[in-house]
Amino acid sequence: MPDPLGPAQRLPRYLSQAEVARFFSAIATPRDRALFGLIYLYGLRVGEVALLRVSDVDLERGRIIVRRLKGGAWSERPLFHSAAKLVMALPNIRAIDSAVPLFAGRRGPLRKRQIQALFERYRDRAELPRTFTCHCLRHSIATHLLDAGVALEFVQDHLGHQSIRSTSIYARITDHHRAAVFERLESSPWIVQPPVSAPDDPIAPA
Repeated sequence: MPDPLGPAQRLPRYLSQAEVARFFSAIATPRDRALFGLIYLYGLRVGEVALLRVSDVDLERGRIIVRRLKGGAWSERPLFHSAAKLVMALPNIRAIDSAVPLFAGRRGPLRKRQIQALFERYRDRAELPRTFTCHCLRHSIATHLLDAGVALEFVQDHLGHQSIRSTSIYARITDHHRAAVFERLESSPWIVQPPVSAPDDPIAPA
């Protein structure tokens, strides 16, 4: 049976907040905690995190440069306090050569397949479903931002989407923000809430 949403509209697979916490609890090394921490917090594609250099992180100003792929704009972003702590634990963060890759392997920057293999190792160690891929962390932060109540336009900007149509798919898989709005409406004087019990002097039905 064909997917009624179409191939371009299939709902993205993402980790819940509890599953993300389980994933990070399975990571023992500072480098890999920082690696996947930045992927999650900034919704980075694997190829984008591989582009990061030491010079892209300004700990004094609390900023990070994100280079987006697929036509997205390069931009400077505020550095999450948790991200700053993760980056500060990297052994090469004080490197004199600013072109040094932020996440280095034995022969230069980590490659996409190496990062994907690391994700799979920690995913299995955390006993998470094998259907999760590293790209699911990007889907996860998009969903979690909406859970936190931020506007869809912020998520679009945060992920580097050129069109908000690419971002709107996430609004279909989270209802935490919607539930919070409904909760406020419950107590609003502008919304009439029909009574549960019948009034004392009911109008006779027609």
